Amino acid sequence: MKKKIALLVMCIILGVTFTGCSAPEPEENAAAENTVSNTAEAEKFEGNAADYKVALLIPGSLGDKSFFDASYEAVGLLEEEYGMKVDYVECGTDASKYYPAYVDLCQGGYDLILTVSSNGDDALTQIAEEYPDQKFISLDGEMDDIPSNVYIIAPKNNEMSYLAGAVAALKAQELGDTAIGFVGGMDIPGINEFLVGYIEGAQQIMPEIKVQSSYVGSFTDTAKGKENGLLLYNSGISVVFTAAGQSGIGVIDAAVQTGKYVIGVDSDQAEALKESQPEMADVVITSAIKKIPQNALYIVQKAMDGEVNYGAKEYYGLKEEAVGIADNEFYQKLMSDENRQTIEELKEKVMNGEVELTETMGLTTEELVEIRDSVRP
Repeated sequence: MKKKIALLVMCIILGVTFTGCSAPEPEENAAAENTVSNTAEAEKFEGNAADYKVALLIPGSLGDKSFFDASYEAVGLLEEEYGMKVDYVECGTDASKYYPAYVDLCQGGYDLILTVSSNGDDALTQIAEEYPDQKFISLDGEMDDIPSNVYIIAPKNNEMSYLAGAVAALKAQELGDTAIGFVGGMDIPGINEFLVGYIEGAQQIMPEIKVQSSYVGSFTDTAKGKENGLLLYNSGISVVFTAAGQSGIGVIDAAVQTGKYVIGVDSDQAEALKESQPEMADVVITSAIKKIPQNALYIVQKAMDGEVNYGAKEYYGLKEEAVGIADNEFYQKLMSDENRQTIEELKEKVMNGEVELTETMGLTTEELVEIRDSVRP
């Protein structure tokens, strides 16, 4: 395992970010992508990696088989590769717990504090200002005014969703459908990025395809997620993409109940479910994945080397292998060889710039809604 990861890291070092071996280093194109320029000097860690103290604050709850579970996987990967002990704190959905949890971590003498998502951005901003010597990295976030001791990894949600949309359309085409569905957690910019990419990917396969969407209003309400899923499936749709966190488990349950299909999000949801709930895994065609554990492995190494561009937000996508879709036994079983080849060709075109997707990163809700409605057939 260590040899494989070491090879990955070497490839990373030669490339732009994570595993893109032919592009420039992220620092070279940072000026075009960073939202701020208030960078702080990064210092190289001179000791052994095993002595580098890292903590992870999870502004949510584990057990979602999706985003927060994916972030927790980073703990084991960092410990396995670097021999370091990574502490973590699970804060749940009560935002009032985020700030005191950060205070505890800042007083714990950690070299680096990791976090994910925009749930705790207010607390992160406050604590970063109060502890200017503490370094923080968000493995997945969207922050506008970034403190000089914070670094943000912003995944290109629309790129992996583009592939998810193409998968959905190919499956719908195979089943004789002319419409697909989407269930989002909330009507917010990050989720509408998924939807815009999903629509464009589906249109790449079927230009006149209809995309019906709905929002749960929560990332933790599985019952409501199931209700939204059932409404779409019972309308005649056979494939639904869920970008709804734990609420998406309800959509998968609805797919099982109706004998339909779903595309998961953030982690390989079929893989996560196949042991405990195999009937759910069987209806997950693939998942649009943010490769949070691998991204953590890469960026912690960069932090130890003193090469993180603090005070910045940088975007990473398919070209950097920071996002993608799950290619597993379920994908291979539910998608024909020909359709999988089509998806691979589309992926290469996005990476090579042959497919130009609508720019969605860093836009406001109003701007994304306007784009969403303009691309919807």
